[in-house]
Amino acid sequence: MALIVQKYGGSSLADAGRIKAVAARIVRTRRRGNRVVAVVSAMGDTTDDLVKLARQVTPAPGQRELDMLLTAGERISMSLLAMAIADLGGEAISYTGSQVGIITDARHNRARILEIRAERLKQALDQGKIAIVAGFQGVSLSREVTTLGRGGSDTTAVALAVALEADACEVYSDVAGVYSADPRLVPGARKLPSLSFEEMLELASSGAQVLHPRAAGLAARHRMPVRCLSSFNNDPGTHIGKARRMERVVVRGITHDKSLAMLALSGVPRGGRTATQVVAKLAEREIAIKSFFHGAPGGKRVDLFFVISEADLEPAREVMGRCLGRLKGGRLSVNRRIGSVSLVGSGVGGEAGIIARMLEALAGLRIHVEGLTSSEIKVTCFMDRGATEKAVMKLHKTFIG
Repeated sequence: MALIVQKYGGSSLADAGRIKAVAARIVRTRRRGNRVVAVVSAMGDTTDDLVKLARQVTPAPGQRELDMLLTAGERISMSLLAMAIADLGGEAISYTGSQVGIITDARHNRARILEIRAERLKQALDQGKIAIVAGFQGVSLSREVTTLGRGGSDTTAVALAVALEADACEVYSDVAGVYSADPRLVPGARKLPSLSFEEMLELASSGAQVLHPRAAGLAARHRMPVRCLSSFNNDPGTHIGKARRMERVVVRGITHDKSLAMLALSGVPRGGRTATQVVAKLAEREIAIKSFFHGAPGGKRVDLFFVISEADLEPAREVMGRCLGRLKGGRLSVNRRIGSVSLVGSGVGGEAGIIARMLEALAGLRIHVEGLTSSEIKVTCFMDRGATEKAVMKLHKTFIG
């Protein structure tokens, strides 16, 4: 008897009709002889609505109380889904993250999972029940309710699949899988039948929104196969697993991100520890650096460039301003208009010809490239965010057709 963990996003549970449709899918899966754990997000835009409500009460809601509020969204979904399954003759029981032993660190609004004590969940499955688990949430070692941040339900599903040694993890949303580019932007984008763990991680981290980067990273580390599917049809979706193509180099997907910012520390002393200090201070504030590169204006001075998420801009500006205050000379400037476009595929970063074709295509559109980074399976160009969409369409035509 296979154990399947299924995750359903907010659009899949947007209203009573959608909840009934999801319940029917889960019951069918159970009647085929599978044990089922379903992880749920809040209905539709519930989480956003709760955040707006909190900010109507106070412009700066406390993180602990905000977590208490936001976890209510998934509790509503899990209870209604369990009721709908019971109405179809299934036997389901719903649990919060804390009830199934999802133990996190103490950080509110962005907690990390430390372990899963799944005994209660295993007992329910052994009794033949369908287990419905609220995603996005857990409990700290000090018994405080925590949330995992955006995309947390994806992370919950993969983490539970790993802890339970599930046979499959299925992530359902309103799209039929992972595409070669955003199909809303590129009409000719192709659904990809399969991806390696590493390719999915790079796609997710550079702008693809089908699977959250934390979930993709967790699946890659534990080699947990994931299938991305639509809850609105029976399309086979995209399978994420081990690589099969050996050394064949193929651009699999093109992603873009229009929510970046670039901070430049100009004219700082060459050979100093400025970059090290800035990176350390950003790490203390848990600000991820998307890319780092430097320029050389000459003499004993150097320019340092940091690309980060725009959401982290203000704390990053504060960190860099403090570091700059301890230096003689130098200045801080901010570019809020940064975006990125990435080519993803096994081996693409090691192929000089692919990078050359990418730059040639962008030059043909007169797009100025602010910087470029590459890894074994990704090449990313940073540019004005207003140019990202036409860059994606041109690069998709160039590399995928």
